[in-house]
Amino acid sequence: MTLVERLQESMRQSARERYTVVPVPPFTAYFHPFDAMVYMNYAIPDGPVTGDTRESLRRLRAEFEARQRVPRFEYVDALAPELAGMLRDAGYKQEAEARLMVCTRDTYVPMQSPEGLTFSVLSPGSPREEMRDFCVTTRQGFHPGETPVVSDEEVTKTLADLKDGRAFLVRMDGRPVAGALFSPPHDGTSELAGVATLQEWRGRGIGAALVSRAAGEAFTQGVEVLYLSVISEEAGRLYERVGFRFVTRMLFYVDASAPSAT
Repeated sequence: MTLVERLQESMRQSARERYTVVPVPPFTAYFHPFDAMVYMNYAIPDGPVTGDTRESLRRLRAEFEARQRVPRFEYVDALAPELAGMLRDAGYKQEAEARLMVCTRDTYVPMQSPEGLTFSVLSPGSPREEMRDFCVTTRQGFHPGETPVVSDEEVTKTLADLKDGRAFLVRMDGRPVAGALFSPPHDGTSELAGVATLQEWRGRGIGAALVSRAAGEAFTQGVEVLYLSVISEEAGRLYERVGFRFVTRMLFYVDASAPSAT
């Protein structure tokens, strides 16, 4: 198995553990059990996609619509290079293109934390209010100006989904300012996800310190390959400072007729 195949399989395994799995060969759909947010529901091809996929894509769309979810794909482009054209023909539009980056123990660069910065490392047994603060902080980091309401159900699921992974709640002088997590490792591979800093605290070295701490903890937990996907070049440069290196690209396609993602 190549490194790129290993990363895609890790994504599939992570989705299997968190979501409802619905096979529609040559694709598999992954549905969040209660959250209809577009980014929480998607399909991944099972491997290279060739031939006539119109009927499979029709059935896949029906599975999404039956659950009142927006049809969406996210996948490693190099492993299904013909799929993008098929999706466009089937009424999808490209939502984004991301750089898939990898960090290992050999490339990892520890970063110093700004003064006053503290980390809470969260596991399934951590206090619920700590996890609630994590959920609120990361949501605000991705959606500045919003006041998120985090349900008890979301707190329970987020804690349970950590398993052997870890979440990180960062505070500056006691105030939550950033968060991130790495997924439960699969064959030594784990994803660093949800990296978010509150808008007013950006540009102070907090993000680099958070990524460095999370990566160091992942390698301590036995992770061999830590990966992430990033869209902006600015964020990519931050990750490069910690030792992440570009490997390949991911594509994100969404139903062109769907309302804008919220």
